[in-house]
Amino acid sequence: MESPNPDIAAKPGSRAWVVMAMLLVFMLINYADKAVLGLAANPIMRELGLSHSEYGLLASSFFFLFNVSAVAVGFLADRFPTRWLLFGMALVWGLTQLPVVAGAGFAALLASRIVLGAAEGPAQPVAMHAAFKWFPNEKRSIPSALISGGGGLGGVVAAPLLTLVIINFGWRWAFLSLFVVGVLWCVIWAVVGREGTADRASARTSAEPEPAADFRVPYRRILLSGTWLAGFVGAFGAYWTSALLLAWVPSYLETSLGYSAVAAGTIVTAPWVLKTVATFGQGALTQWLMHRGVSSRVSRGILGGCAVFLAGAAMLLVPVVSHPALKIALITVAFSIGAVKFAIGQTINAEITPPAQRGAVMSMTVGLVTLAGLAAPYVTGRIVESAADPATGFALAFAIPGTLMLVGGLLAFAFVRPERDARRIAAHGRRADQQEPHPSPTGS
Repeated sequence: MESPNPDIAAKPGSRAWVVMAMLLVFMLINYADKAVLGLAANPIMRELGLSHSEYGLLASSFFFLFNVSAVAVGFLADRFPTRWLLFGMALVWGLTQLPVVAGAGFAALLASRIVLGAAEGPAQPVAMHAAFKWFPNEKRSIPSALISGGGGLGGVVAAPLLTLVIINFGWRWAFLSLFVVGVLWCVIWAVVGREGTADRASARTSAEPEPAADFRVPYRRILLSGTWLAGFVGAFGAYWTSALLLAWVPSYLETSLGYSAVAAGTIVTAPWVLKTVATFGQGALTQWLMHRGVSSRVSRGILGGCAVFLAGAAMLLVPVVSHPALKIALITVAFSIGAVKFAIGQTINAEITPPAQRGAVMSMTVGLVTLAGLAAPYVTGRIVESAADPATGFALAFAIPGTLMLVGGLLAFAFVRPERDARRIAAHGRRADQQEPHPSPTGS
């Protein structure tokens, strides 16, 4: 295992933000890889002769190994340098685009999406874990927002550009462009990527009960806490929504609302823009609130609950309204602001989890939350195919994530209490370590 560079440990500031910039681009590429299939949905279905349910299966295939890989690599992230785990993931992303470029049919495209999903499953939690190595708890809101916002930024940048490539050159060329970008990122990351040392610094200097690097607790104490469980429900609904945005919203705009491919590609950018603004804004607002002494329960838990609740309400209203401008506005809100739950939720998970288990907990969270991505595209395809018309089918399909997000928001208001649960979890950890005690930061 590589040792931290002492010069980097002494002066983490500039290097930390170089690493953050690369992680932001990493997540941009991550979401572009996901989004390309949805942007090319109609030409793919026409060329390969796919039904709605077959395309839904293709979109869901991305998540076949996504969850298992997220959990497995998360445990590795607690034992090996995140620098090389991130490099390996990005390299596989690029290579999986090549079979598509070479003229893959349905079977090969299905296989490439499964492998891509396996390589992308651990992306967000490992990137978060890598970022949190550079920042103490009270300064993690902006880094977590940047990483989560990288997905939204990917949609802002990728949706119009990939749509232009698909229209002018064909859908396979869009996959080729993602191969080139992914390999280029790997080359740069191999030069500038490093491991941070903030956890060790916090353990040495903080008077707060932030766990030392080797401090551990039973995982059930974390995953059965009210904070984790309430956050999971809201994140599950938000991820179901994100999966629909990637896989079905472009097609919905064309088939149900009558927009052209160019117009749909432009409209679908709006949720990505608002998602990016909301995620970055949440990070700045949360960090400002905490700096002024506002509790994590309010600045993270209540704020995240409000975002998910509003997104759920907007989702349920989308099929009800008929005015085109209002419908687009509701679509924009429904498919965007709930995503702030990903940044807030993982920051809260890091707050209640010992550093030695942080990568595993965040990855297990992603593995469970993204089960929504496995189900959402295929379930939606079956609902749309079985309905009297696509518009009716989409209305029924949208009710699922809308309800999940409403419930998740209400649960967050009642049960997300990071400070309380962090103390309870730490107390169980200390009792578990009594036979092999470790010195606490307070010396007690």
